[in-house]
Amino acid sequence: MEILIFIAPLLLNVFGNTVYNIAGKSTPEKINSFATLSLSYLTGLVLCVILFFVTNPGGDIFAAFVSANWASYFLGITIVFIDLSLILLYRAGWDVRIGTLIANIGVSLVSVIIGVACFGEAMTAMKAVGIIVCIAGLYVVNAPEKKAVEAVAEGAAEPKKKFSFAKWIPVILMIVANTLYSVTAKVTPTDVDTFASVSLTYLVCIVYALIMFFITSSNKNYFKEIKKANWTAPVLGACLVCLEVSTILLFRVGWELSVGLLLAYVLLAVVLVILGRVVYKEKLTTKRIIGIVISLAGVVLVGLV
Repeated sequence: MEILIFIAPLLLNVFGNTVYNIAGKSTPEKINSFATLSLSYLTGLVLCVILFFVTNPGGDIFAAFVSANWASYFLGITIVFIDLSLILLYRAGWDVRIGTLIANIGVSLVSVIIGVACFGEAMTAMKAVGIIVCIAGLYVVNAPEKKAVEAVAEGAAEPKKKFSFAKWIPVILMIVANTLYSVTAKVTPTDVDTFASVSLTYLVCIVYALIMFFITSSNKNYFKEIKKANWTAPVLGACLVCLEVSTILLFRVGWELSVGLLLAYVLLAVVLVILGRVVYKEKLTTKRIIGIVISLAGVVLVGLV
């Protein structure tokens, strides 16, 4: 029973992350990102309030809000940027299995550094080797295909694709936001009810998303804009509840920052590779498979020591 309690947040995180990526990839391109996210956060807020009263019959959610600290509010800001980066990631043309894999490995490596520097977690020779292996794997995943290089050398009509920094902006945003989110989730007070804490976080998310909508949207009619939303908005909200609750519980049951997230990303990467190939028919070359395996091997070396 104890082992089930220990691994349940990990499995819940992987499940939520998987459906989260499906919903993110299927979000309509014509709708303003902040408009659809505000609907997702409203869904998440309603679910969390319901779950609070289900798990705390007769509880006072406002009293729970008062006992929360800055972490619940700051999580709201980081969540908005994480979700925005996911939508932009797929709009920029990343495959479902590659973009988030690179971002998650980046978060994993930064988490190791923060775990060692800020939370006293051990840095071993094995972890150092794992970091190097991860970097090598990322290079293999992103290196140009041999055939494409040969074609360019022979003067083929198809030119080599230039490096696009704009395509990498969502990845960088996801790494930064995810790192801040993970660290903040780790320091969330353990005496505050999880659903109350996440409810407060979603209130912040809704306010911030609405502010950003009116700043970024050329169409200031919010209600007209949200009519463009589809099933992904509420599903994304439900997935976010799984992610937020599982991340907080992950640390509350004893996982280290540098280990829990790493294992979650290993499982998620495997699931997304299968999902991308089976559902979205994304091309999976031998080189990419090798790169992914190397990257995951590095993640395992970093986390399982």
